Amino acid sequence: MSPVTTRDRTVVLSVVCLLLTAGSLLAQDAIEVGIPSGEVDGYERRSGVDVLHYDISLELPTNGREITGRTTILYEAEHSSLHPTLDLDFGAMTVDSVRVDGQRAQFLHEDETLTVRAPREPIATRHTTSVWYHGEPQDGLIIQPNRHGDVVVFADNWPDRARYWFPSIDHPSDKATVAFEIVAPEEWQVVANGYRHEQTKLGDGRVRTRWIETASIPTYCMVLGAAPFSITNAGVVNGVEVTHWTYRADSLAGEAAFSRSTEILSFYDSLFGPFPYEKLAHVQSSTRYGGMENASAIFYGESTIGDALTAGAGDPGQAADGLTSLVAHETVHQWFGDAVTENDWHHLWLSEGFASYFAAVFFEFHGSSTGNGPSELARRMRAMTERILAYHLQNPEPIYVQNRREYESLLTPNNYQKGAWVLHMLRRRVGDQAFFDAVRSFYGELRGQTAWTADFERVSERVSGMDLGWFFAQWVGRPGVPVLVVDRRGDRLIVRQLQPGDPYRLDLELGLTTDTGERRLEVEMKTSEVEVDLEPFGAVTGVEIDPDGWLLYATPDQVQG
Repeated sequence: MSPVTTRDRTVVLSVVCLLLTAGSLLAQDAIEVGIPSGEVDGYERRSGVDVLHYDISLELPTNGREITGRTTILYEAEHSSLHPTLDLDFGAMTVDSVRVDGQRAQFLHEDETLTVRAPREPIATRHTTSVWYHGEPQDGLIIQPNRHGDVVVFADNWPDRARYWFPSIDHPSDKATVAFEIVAPEEWQVVANGYRHEQTKLGDGRVRTRWIETASIPTYCMVLGAAPFSITNAGVVNGVEVTHWTYRADSLAGEAAFSRSTEILSFYDSLFGPFPYEKLAHVQSSTRYGGMENASAIFYGESTIGDALTAGAGDPGQAADGLTSLVAHETVHQWFGDAVTENDWHHLWLSEGFASYFAAVFFEFHGSSTGNGPSELARRMRAMTERILAYHLQNPEPIYVQNRREYESLLTPNNYQKGAWVLHMLRRRVGDQAFFDAVRSFYGELRGQTAWTADFERVSERVSGMDLGWFFAQWVGRPGVPVLVVDRRGDRLIVRQLQPGDPYRLDLELGLTTDTGERRLEVEMKTSEVEVDLEPFGAVTGVEIDPDGWLLYATPDQVQG
């Protein structure tokens, strides 16, 4: 996901000492215990219930904002009790009736919870609960005029707003398949997750459209969009149809914004493994975020797409790169976030860090207006460092934080840019072959499931054959970055870590300028200070820390401003 606003990118150079002082006490504990796999985001898990499928039927209004709906939930009861209930997240809609396995059922609807009396049955039995309801959604399903004045309807669920328009277990830990049956005015086209199974004119100026998603996805990705769209078939990539859905007045801008969509999908399909869904639709939408990675139907902010032809008046290459980066970011999410989903919101970096890093990797292999290859990747990673340091001035915390229940507050450079740096440094640590094999294995093993940081650590260790517990504890569980300085003492080079607290364990590369040319020197640093003998290198006239951009760190100049 990409937030709708662009955060201040000013580099705050005095950040490092502040953030590391605050975090120094946590560092040793993080290194010792690693990143836990506990449930700490505050959501009350529905133990004993596993939702398998949602079937959502909605009648959208021709005017006004009131919808009529029926949601049928297929679930498995994992244990029995004397008075079993099914507790669903559901906002302030009017519940008309509820049936369980076809029979009328008692229910209580209050405080955004719908409690349904469920049958008492043996363990591992399956049931259906159908809920009929109506009303105006307070959130989640947005019914409003778009930028051209046309009334449109879009689901906008992240992080826990699906509950406002259909009853569900509204948390990424419980994934399910989903089907939609949408009745809408016939001048609209309807898009949703999965493949279009049916489209039927009803003869009263309305059309019924049914979409079916056969892969398990989190509720925050279960969406529909209904609007007067222009639809372009961009091509087929390894059997996956790619389409562009834009407002009719913005169709040319949409084609510019999505111009590299098939190239992007082809790259990630070869890098990660087979695309997990039936199709991929890139959709202009009237929603909250600049980009939202809904499974197989990615939504983008209407102005982000609609202004694509004019946004680059000053620097068209940079503007085009920005749109390509956005499309790449959201496309990566189809694998990481949608197919492999964080089990708890505090492991969000498994989604946003992956999307941020591999969006940059696309330009490494396929190029941007400023270049390609390792130097382009290094440039993009250094730009991410600026965001990380600026954020930590006010928020000296690690990537993994506990007990934060305002989920939108997790949309920070920690989970995006620093999460990307974790992957970049892991790639350096284990090597390209092991790194990309680990990423593919992580996806292959957990596709359709949920994951913790420990799962990615486990897969990375198995594939690389390395102990990486310290690595994830240091970079995911510890706040801050190392502060490095290099001093010369004759033929000796002294590399020191200046931050408070324990030293980082670093794979440090130094670039040496000598009388015989440029040299690279590898230094494994486990203490606050190491010495390097320069005599074997001849006359050394210059030293550069991390010349190829593989380490997240700060310099003394940045600390002092």
